[in-house]
Amino acid sequence: AGKVELWQRLGAEGQRRREPCPDLPSRMTGEEGKEVITEIEKKLPRLYKVLKTHISSQNSELSSAALQALGFCLYNPKITSELSEANALELLSKLNDTIKNSDKNVRTRALWVISKQTFPSEVVGKMVSSIIDSLEILFNKGETRSAVVDFEALNVIVRLIEQAPIQMGEEAVRWAKLVIPLVVHSAQKVHLRGATALEMGMPLLLQKQQEIASITEQLMTTKLISELQKLFMSKNETYVLKLWPLFVKLLGRTLHRSGSFINSLLQLEELGFRSGAPMIKKIAFIAWKSLIDNFALNPDILCSAKRLKLLMQPLSSIHVRTETLALTKLEVWWYLLMRLGPHLPANFEQVCVPLIQSTISIDSNASPQGNSCHVATSPGLNPMTPVHKGASSPYGAPGTPRMNLSSNLGGMATIPSIQLLGLEMLLHFLLGPEALSFAKQNKLVLSLEPLEHPLISSPSFFSKHANTLITAVHDSFVAVGKDAPDVVVSAIWKELISLVKSVTESGNKKEKPGSEVLTLLLKSLESIVKSEVFPVSKTLVLMEITIKGLPQKVLGSPAYQVANMDILNGTPALFLIQLIFNNFLECGVSDERFFLSLESLVGCVLSGPTSPLAFSDSVLNVINQNAKQLENKEHLWKMWSVIVTPLTELINQTNEVNQGDALEHNFSAIYGALTLPVNHIFSEQRFPVATMKTLLRTWSELYRAFARCAALVATAEENLCCEELSSKIMSSLEDEGFSNLLFVDRIIYIITVMVDCIDFSPYNIKYQPKVKSPQRPSDWSKKKNEPLGKLTSLFKLIVKVIYSFHALSFKEAHSDTLFTIGNSITSIISSVLGHISLPSMIRK
Repeated sequence: AGKVELWQRLGAEGQRRREPCPDLPSRMTGEEGKEVITEIEKKLPRLYKVLKTHISSQNSELSSAALQALGFCLYNPKITSELSEANALELLSKLNDTIKNSDKNVRTRALWVISKQTFPSEVVGKMVSSIIDSLEILFNKGETRSAVVDFEALNVIVRLIEQAPIQMGEEAVRWAKLVIPLVVHSAQKVHLRGATALEMGMPLLLQKQQEIASITEQLMTTKLISELQKLFMSKNETYVLKLWPLFVKLLGRTLHRSGSFINSLLQLEELGFRSGAPMIKKIAFIAWKSLIDNFALNPDILCSAKRLKLLMQPLSSIHVRTETLALTKLEVWWYLLMRLGPHLPANFEQVCVPLIQSTISIDSNASPQGNSCHVATSPGLNPMTPVHKGASSPYGAPGTPRMNLSSNLGGMATIPSIQLLGLEMLLHFLLGPEALSFAKQNKLVLSLEPLEHPLISSPSFFSKHANTLITAVHDSFVAVGKDAPDVVVSAIWKELISLVKSVTESGNKKEKPGSEVLTLLLKSLESIVKSEVFPVSKTLVLMEITIKGLPQKVLGSPAYQVANMDILNGTPALFLIQLIFNNFLECGVSDERFFLSLESLVGCVLSGPTSPLAFSDSVLNVINQNAKQLENKEHLWKMWSVIVTPLTELINQTNEVNQGDALEHNFSAIYGALTLPVNHIFSEQRFPVATMKTLLRTWSELYRAFARCAALVATAEENLCCEELSSKIMSSLEDEGFSNLLFVDRIIYIITVMVDCIDFSPYNIKYQPKVKSPQRPSDWSKKKNEPLGKLTSLFKLIVKVIYSFHALSFKEAHSDTLFTIGNSITSIISSVLGHISLPSMIRK
């Protein structure tokens, strides 16, 4: 019945024409809406004629009602699709004329209909120019503007942008003049809609950027900046800061000119950066990206000292304390790095160094005292020069764009998540674009976008910035290395070692010497090891990477000195050996990497230009100093074997055992090697038998080589090596040791070896002394007081063993070991007496 009434009313020309229109929207949206819409589709030609007539009515109430009904009809795509193109154009034309109606309600309703219509794009496109004409007339009327009309006009522009982007692009300059002033409208819904129109239409506006930038600059100078400041102060901070990037985009290259305008624009961002609310600061940082993009339109502008200094001001000056804000700041800073692209290396000191400094911050107590590579004492990481405050204008001279922000270092509070990002940042710096493939290979999720261009492309660049990068790696490892994936830590260190290697091999005299870079690296490693932030296993991996990555000739060369090292015998290898022993002995000795590293380092030096005897002497001293810490003496034997086995081979090849000069001999390295197991292993009761046999065999091989070569030393008398070694053994042993059966058994073995190597010719009546170097008075006095000559200490040792044998014979039950010792003593005495024919010695 309702539908019949509706259509009857529509057809009754003489009845009250305004009645059906108010009914129509409610019926279309009511319970019977689907049926009403179906009926409208059927009767559309008649409805079209009625509504077309009514919207032009002089009766404003009837016109408004008709417009409302028309709006609901045109909002439905099914209904609009039934209209012909001619009818659609005619309706749009009628609506466009109605926009200029003197009645505010009518023109508001007409704008609303256009903003809701769903005509095809090709139909709407034909009317764009005419609609913009009407909007210009509407906006330029002298009468008081209405916020409602402005709001609906903006809705029309938004709808036209959606439906007819091509035509709206052609008319961009015209509608931009209408929209831009409305973004500072006092009514919130109007300025928000204006911002929406501006954002949606940005791609179209940028097609006519040169013209629109000029208009925008003029509008901002005369009105907008001051109005935006008012909006900011009236609790619209978020809105202003989100609008700021839109203006930066519109202005484009206009901002590349120096002058007061850009400083005025920067005032808005400064308000955001100065805000005490972290969320406002965050939005200000995000908005800053738009200025980076703007300057990046021209790489020369982006890389100019003034512009880069400006972009860095909020990044390097503003100290942030919350994690969210710190993450946003780092995101923007990294965005600047990405936009610099291939120009990043040239601007490393200005952009990357302060980023490293503010991101990778550690407690001053985290680094060992005296650490030469700590940030605070590192010349590569000095705080940036404070922002100049002396200019009469808070923004400096008109030709220098700047912001008047506080000059405190723009660091971040120590936040672990930021420090971990700092560690990843170093991965990007060192690996460059390869970081992406590295992440995929190791199934890592990167938080920072990989660099598209390598930062470090030559040894020269790394040499220049080695201090900064090595220090950063050190501080990052100490701060959060324990929380980072092992594979990341290893990759960073491996690449760092590779870069140090490239510097040592480049040999460019104009650059920092490779020795300085290597020293910094090794001192950093020492500090990392001593900080104990990593478990021993992880630190040994770093040590292994270092040893494998650096050239053997470098590790074994005395030309590469490390601070506080032995100047005479110092090599990087010795430095690392000392580091290994002083820090890994208790926990790391059970790790196979410990011995592999030691073996590699020993091999580097013994095959290099350094004196193998002096080096061996130093290493054996280190082992000797730490021997008591080792509960498992098998580990001590392995260390001893690592140095003694190759040393014996070298002696057999070179016949060199003397560390002394032409005036005086020095066999300290060999004595150290031969006495170490006697002092620290022979008394061990539970030492494996097979291992002890290997040890004694190694000892025997070394002594036999030593005795043979010592006889060739011009400043050493016959059997001097036997005398001095026996003396050292006697002086280092206590009486308690000789009460140990196994100890005596092991001592008797080495005595047997020593006796077997004695040169008995001086104790033969037919002996003719060889002409050697002149003997000093002290030598004559010794000879006079020691009738047994160079066998005195050996005989004292034999006597000591004999007494011990007798004492043990009373305590110990009969055993094979005791029997063997007795036989050995008999053989030793028999051998000695059988080779001596000088009466004076026998009497003694």
